[in-house]
Amino acid sequence: MNCPYEINCKLKNSEYCSEVCERYTKLNYLFDMSYIPKKGLKPITLYIDSDGSDKLAFEFLKKIQLNIEESVNLGLNLYLYSKIPGNGKTSWAIKLVKSYIYSIWYICDLTPKVLYINVPHYLLKLKANISEKSDYIANINQNVLKCDIVIWDDIGTKSATEFEHEHLLSMIDNRLYNNKSNIFTSNIIPNELDELLGSRLASRIINESRLVEFKGKDKRGLTWKI
Repeated sequence: MNCPYEINCKLKNSEYCSEVCERYTKLNYLFDMSYIPKKGLKPITLYIDSDGSDKLAFEFLKKIQLNIEESVNLGLNLYLYSKIPGNGKTSWAIKLVKSYIYSIWYICDLTPKVLYINVPHYLLKLKANISEKSDYIANINQNVLKCDIVIWDDIGTKSATEFEHEHLLSMIDNRLYNNKSNIFTSNIIPNELDELLGSRLASRIINESRLVEFKGKDKRGLTWKI
């Protein structure tokens, strides 16, 4: 079977490898509930630029990945940022939460443990939800305070309206207050985030998170990986 969850699977290519596999069934359900983009389910190898510009950032995130369950239990928050798009922020965020799901799938129940929220997309859906109710918005709002870890992707892409600001502040503030883990990705450097999200929300995110800057550029033709 061509299984997207074959990483570290002991049954791979055996006679027991099929769509009735408990591991496949449960992982499939957990990932479906997470809203992680389908392309993000494929195995990812992340490369550092040949000049080593992101070596320290990648090594730091690799350590977190290896201890992801403990990090989530401790309520770790990360702010992954760079003014340069496409240099691995979202890929690393997804890589970390995938590792978390792989580490807990066999002991957890069938409720959402991870949520991926592309913030600009979510805010557009939230606005449209006023006139036409959305199952996506209902599911996010129902589970965002209960799941173990949330990716807030592309936060601060545009200035938030007062309604959007208060909504995001309520969700994120509640998660931080309850020691729930979050990974924020952004193209906004920390000291400029308040211009887009307001000082209260920006300060909560920045002051509660480990800041990880990505400086790499072109990801082609690289020689060092992690």
